[in-house]
Amino acid sequence: MKRIVLVLSVVSIFLTGCFETTEEITLNEDGSGVLSNTSDMSAVINLMKNMGGADGLDKLTEQRLDTSISLGVMADSITGLSAEEKASLQHGTMRVKMDGKEEKYFTNLRFDFNNPEQISSFNKLSAKILGNRIKDMAGKEAAASGLGDKMPEVTSFEDYYDLSYSKGEIKRTINKERYAKASSDEYLSGLKESSGMGIPITATYIINLPRPAEKVEGKNVTLSEDKKKITVKVDIDDFFDSPEKLEFKIKY
Repeated sequence: MKRIVLVLSVVSIFLTGCFETTEEITLNEDGSGVLSNTSDMSAVINLMKNMGGADGLDKLTEQRLDTSISLGVMADSITGLSAEEKASLQHGTMRVKMDGKEEKYFTNLRFDFNNPEQISSFNKLSAKILGNRIKDMAGKEAAASGLGDKMPEVTSFEDYYDLSYSKGEIKRTINKERYAKASSDEYLSGLKESSGMGIPITATYIINLPRPAEKVEGKNVTLSEDKKKITVKVDIDDFFDSPEKLEFKIKY
């Protein structure tokens, strides 16, 4: 039973692509910019060690890796991508840094965008890329335990919010119709259960503005001293218990 619970935790957390994520948006004056999504999955290595007997686990924990690759060359190896999404990969790079002995594992996806409207599509693309990568890592263990067909569809906090951009304004609000169904989201519910096991599930959102903010609204928003950096940090409990903490409105 313990092994099954651990496998479920690994599968659930692996498919998040993270325990701790940081999404950082850097905006230029002309609306172009950079989207950076960093996932810290270090705790996964320790959890897999506790499972024991995983095929190839010894090789995993002995690995040391620090490499970057253009996402364009990975397009044909990632399943479930549309032709448009494959074309979008040409704008991105992925960096993987792992040290099995030190139990450190970080993944960073970086996309250059021409206008802010591209950010949402790049975020969805990031989830697909990480989902494919992590499924490959967890696949053998899940299959051996008969859980491979029970992996939930990958979702994220962003799926339940609307992010909009206009000249000099950025706003994120709850989509009430979608959020009404959040309690039946198997993926995020699995994260909440993992959090209950003492595994931190957090997300940090950072926006670097091209000029100082004039007005910032939001229950969980922190503004830097120069008023050009906005930070919102939340956890899985905030999403389910106080979803308004993820909302904000910025004028600059």
